[in-house]
Amino acid sequence: MKAIGLLVLALVFSRVDAAAQQGRESAEVDRFVQRQMDSLSITGMAVGVVKDGQIVHLKGYGFASLEWKQPVTEHTNFQVASCSKLLSSTVVLRSLAEGRLRLSDPVARYLDSLPASWSGIQVQHLLNHSSGIPFFNGDPYLDGMAVLRALRDSALQFSPGARQSYMSGDGIVLRLVLEKAWGRPYDQLLKDLVTIPAGMTDGGFDHERRSGSWMRADVLPGKATTYYRNGNIAYKFIYPEYMYTAGGYFASLRDMARWAVALDKELFFSRKQEAFAYQCGSASDSACFSNVGWGVEREGGLTFAGHSGGPGLADILRFPSKGYTIIVLSNDGELLPGMARAVAGFYIKELDPKLSAAKFKRP
Repeated sequence: MKAIGLLVLALVFSRVDAAAQQGRESAEVDRFVQRQMDSLSITGMAVGVVKDGQIVHLKGYGFASLEWKQPVTEHTNFQVASCSKLLSSTVVLRSLAEGRLRLSDPVARYLDSLPASWSGIQVQHLLNHSSGIPFFNGDPYLDGMAVLRALRDSALQFSPGARQSYMSGDGIVLRLVLEKAWGRPYDQLLKDLVTIPAGMTDGGFDHERRSGSWMRADVLPGKATTYYRNGNIAYKFIYPEYMYTAGGYFASLRDMARWAVALDKELFFSRKQEAFAYQCGSASDSACFSNVGWGVEREGGLTFAGHSGGPGLADILRFPSKGYTIIVLSNDGELLPGMARAVAGFYIKELDPKLSAAKFKRP
């Protein structure tokens, strides 16, 4: 009986120590984030940390709107730009787990009237930016099939699988493949497979488009305004709907934390299946694009992966061996990626903690 009592006391003290440690880490992160915002004149930011399915830090800093002096909260919706790929890759991994897609499937299995030069393109190539399909930089209001017709008339940049190229038309074609595989529009597919199961209730696409002399968009509550030149200029990049697998999603800190919790709890698929996202399809360098398009990095004996977008509007990293996910969202259009990695240094001892944020100049 005495031994049981001692064990209970040990568990209690262990939990108290862990809570105290988390409190110290959160306080250090608070001070660090505020210093970075002050020194770089960052308008608004939201920072979240998830550990083994538990949210240990979730806080907004600064303003979502300078015009209204609206503070950033955990429900503020930021444009996450290319971090939208983390959500589309979750759709893909579920599709693989449920047998809707196979990596070796030729794209021609899902799409008709493709040129002979595309015969070697497989689903795998769309995921890790190695298809050779060129980037489309035309009318942002075309529908997906019209863009596909334009792409298939263009020469491939390289043979499928020969190398990886981030700026490509892979995301456009991937959306069409997913829609064909499931028989649903991508917006609905994302809701059904990811955001609704995870309880992500804040964000979405705003479907902004020109209508004559007007711009129209869906209403998203709590949407942050993006700024550059130290908050003196507000701007908004137009994300074509045909690119929604690659960019354009608005997400809150709370939503992205719930996405991380859902991954930790294997709500979408198993840990074994998620491990596929940390494996590089080709390069053996210290950094490369993984089999599902996540950026894979190695440091301090650790392998971790994630994505950034905007380039620093969103910065999200998962450290599978340590159980941490670091989420940083901002509305500074000149912020460079790096904040998530810097914040991770306060929690993971193998990483160098002495990092800081940086910005670039938009023309």
